Amino acid sequence: MTWALVDVENFYVSSERVFDPKLRGVPVLVLSNGDHCAIARSAEAKAFGVKMGAPVFKMRDLINRHGFELRSSNYELYSDMNRRFNAVLGEFSDQVEVYSIDESWFRLPVLPDGLGDTRTAFAAIAKIRRDTGLPTRIGLGPTRTLSKVANALAKAGEKVFGPVVDLHDVELRRRLFMTWPVGEVWGIGRALTERLHPLGVRTTADLAVMDPHQARKVGTVVLERLVRELNGIGDEHLVVEPEKRQATAVTRMFGEPVTTIDELREAMARRAARAAEKIREQGSVAGRLIGFAHGNGRKANAPSAQRSCRLSPPTNDTRVIVRWASRMVESMWQPGGIYTKCGVMLEDLCDAGREQTDMFAPIDSRGVDLMSAMDALNARFGREAVALGSVGIGTRSFDTKRAMKSPAWTTRLAEIPVAR
Repeated sequence: MTWALVDVENFYVSSERVFDPKLRGVPVLVLSNGDHCAIARSAEAKAFGVKMGAPVFKMRDLINRHGFELRSSNYELYSDMNRRFNAVLGEFSDQVEVYSIDESWFRLPVLPDGLGDTRTAFAAIAKIRRDTGLPTRIGLGPTRTLSKVANALAKAGEKVFGPVVDLHDVELRRRLFMTWPVGEVWGIGRALTERLHPLGVRTTADLAVMDPHQARKVGTVVLERLVRELNGIGDEHLVVEPEKRQATAVTRMFGEPVTTIDELREAMARRAARAAEKIREQGSVAGRLIGFAHGNGRKANAPSAQRSCRLSPPTNDTRVIVRWASRMVESMWQPGGIYTKCGVMLEDLCDAGREQTDMFAPIDSRGVDLMSAMDALNARFGREAVALGSVGIGTRSFDTKRAMKSPAWTTRLAEIPVAR
């Protein structure tokens, strides 16, 4: 079987462009929480030299002079677009592995001549573009690493190679590897690159001919496996489901400083509710809750505090987690304090149904059904369509600043685009 890695070109920007045609062909930046830094750049923005993470305040002249379009991060949209393009992949393969928000592996058969099925790869690209509007590239190879390198080649030299690159051909690999820097190989970071250079390993071709046992000494078993995979020797195992998180956190800066205990309590409740939702998504329960709130340490009246508690029995019930998070605010609050950030962490996660029970804790069998119903309604009608009253209604001053956020085009009925 062939490993096929598909990635979406400039995923955040491309998702925004699907529903807003005026963004096409112009430099676009998607900004971080708080609208401070660039976390995604269109090809046009990259051409102006905008780096990942560049602060917006340092680019104001460039932005105004060249008509940059700015958008706040819209993770609800990006998550749904990820789901949509992976659903299309499922039409071409019964083995799909989500690697990241914009990349997925899927399996295709090897053709009789030993090459990858590029025809199906092109068909998948066309179907994704037709059904979702997203531009994609696909790298094919006999191992994960080779498919990743093939995808990188398609990305770097699309005008030369096109949107599909197949590295099943040994001679083609040898020629391309001679010009591909070793630091561009998946899994080779800056520190490892610096260790490899004194050994004469500067290109991917140099790495491919490295003795696997020497590779283990230089970069542990990870580098040894990478060398073997560059030579077409790989692990056939496909992890269809991503590994579950062992902990999760929801922390956010406030759009404006918080100066009242009611606002801080509501802000903490919103973050706790989201954390509970996240662990339910992966079928987990939490045994420990941590909450914190702090101000700007460079200014006066900037308190900082943290509290934690055991959750016994472990739970993913929003009502329980929000209740304990709200109680933490009561003990953390300092009158006169100016708070700029708060958050919660859920730790000691385990699979729901396998948690250590508490013989003295009351059993609330209705809680599971209630949370399932709430999640189903929110999945259908949009996040916080159904929520606890303690999290408040609508956008608050303590929500993260996202002044240029696009609508939730695909997940909220009221924001679905209408053709006129």
